[in-house]
Amino acid sequence: MHTKDVIRLPGVKEKTQLSRSTIYRLASQGKFPAPIRLAENSVGWYADEIEEFLVSRPRASQREAK
Repeated sequence: MHTKDVIRLPGVKEKTQLSRSTIYRLASQGKFPAPIRLAENSVGWYADEIEEFLVSRPRASQREAK
């Protein structure tokens, strides 16, 4: 069985530099990985999905060149 690393909200915020509200807003719009339920009052995100999100984002230098 292959296990996936899970990151809780503080780690997601640190990795992405996004606020809690932005993370949940983007997730509700389908523009950010959806959280997974870990327990009744606990969620997390798969680390590989967060990495894929970050890689898919254009760099600031790429946006400025357009």
